Amino acid sequence: MSESKEKGWLYDFPVKKTVEKKETEVTKNDKGEETETTKTTKEEVSVVFKIKKPNRKLYEDADLFYGIKLSEGIKAGLLTKSLLAKRYSNDGGFLSEPEKDKYAQLYITLFEQENELQRLQINLEDKTEEERNQSIKEITVTMLETRRELQEFELAQQSLFDQTAEVRAKNQAIMWWLLSLSFFEEDGKDLPVFGEGDYEDRLGKYDEYEDLDDSFWNESVKKLAFFVSFWESGQAASREDFDEIAKKLEPKKEGEEEKEETPENEELKTAYEKAEEQEQEEEKEAKEKAKPKAKRKKKAPEKEEAAAA
Repeated sequence: MSESKEKGWLYDFPVKKTVEKKETEVTKNDKGEETETTKTTKEEVSVVFKIKKPNRKLYEDADLFYGIKLSEGIKAGLLTKSLLAKRYSNDGGFLSEPEKDKYAQLYITLFEQENELQRLQINLEDKTEEERNQSIKEITVTMLETRRELQEFELAQQSLFDQTAEVRAKNQAIMWWLLSLSFFEEDGKDLPVFGEGDYEDRLGKYDEYEDLDDSFWNESVKKLAFFVSFWESGQAASREDFDEIAKKLEPKKEGEEEKEETPENEELKTAYEKAEEQEQEEEKEAKEKAKPKAKRKKKAPEKEEAAAA
């Protein structure tokens, strides 16, 4: 894409599409009569999709759309985040008393486990290297389990706000952006993926693609939705950001296992690596000590040699 075109677009990406191509071959028989033979072949072509860079008017239209959908949700009986939080606060909070006790106990447990890990790392109990490494592995795994339990509590609290008027309006605003910013190239022109018209007209086109259940359009719309969602949430601003998201959307190669990198997994991986390094160092030192040392021949003092002579 040229530099001038890049200024009008946030991102562009290709999607493979299988198309049928008809080829007509004209042959002559012995009598000189012409015969036409038409063959249908399939070939892959790349269709370029683009995400438009919004201007001031689009931002204003998006804000207005969000406000209208927020008002609709409130009129329909959905609570706002502030009203929902106030209601739970009046009722004693989001968690019951037993849940509060368990939540607090998990934090205390995690704090104690972190202290234990620090004690092991500086070896205050004078354990052997093998015992210390094994203990570090065990406490790290235990800490991961405690953190997972804490995350379950936090996710449960967050899910309470999933049905608020703001969340509904935000989800519809993301859909509005998707329908407004999505384009594709065809015959040298940039065409809107979801056609022209108002929100309902474009949403109808979105439903058509969904009902069509075509692999090409399924992949294209899925990628557009991912890119627009990340952009709307502020997680993608530059082309490099979109490239990173694109890598995550690529299908995994056969036999390739993709492990999710989380802080907990990184911590466990680091602990294992350190333990393995220490074990290797110990083995190396043990081998060095086990090597037979060459005996040095003692030289007789010069005076004794002279006397013997």
